[in-house]
Amino acid sequence: MKYFFILFLLISSCSTGYKGPVENIESTQDICEQTHSQFVEIYECLKSDLSLVKNDEIELYLLKGEQLKEKLDLGKMTEADARYEWKKLLYDIKQLRSEMRYRMMYERMCRTSYRGHCVPW
Repeated sequence: MKYFFILFLLISSCSTGYKGPVENIESTQDICEQTHSQFVEIYECLKSDLSLVKNDEIELYLLKGEQLKEKLDLGKMTEADARYEWKKLLYDIKQLRSEMRYRMMYERMCRTSYRGHCVPW
């Protein structure tokens, strides 16, 4: 019972409270997509809203948006392709964060690293 309670506290503390940069990107992007229809307009909206936040993930996301905007301007990419690549990048960032979170939880519960054999406390 004691271990169940500790596990419950660990899981609940990880799932509440902190709103990470990826969630900020998602919520801001939803707002921008509701007000704008073209990729370039959505990118400009996101760029203006997220420019104050300094984070590697957000900077990567905005740089990819700038790259896609340039490809659209040159006619090397369609609007649908640009939207797809941008959404895929956000999905990949979320997946990596999720894997990292589970790896950290696993390492906290075991005496060794995630590569070694887990011996419960």
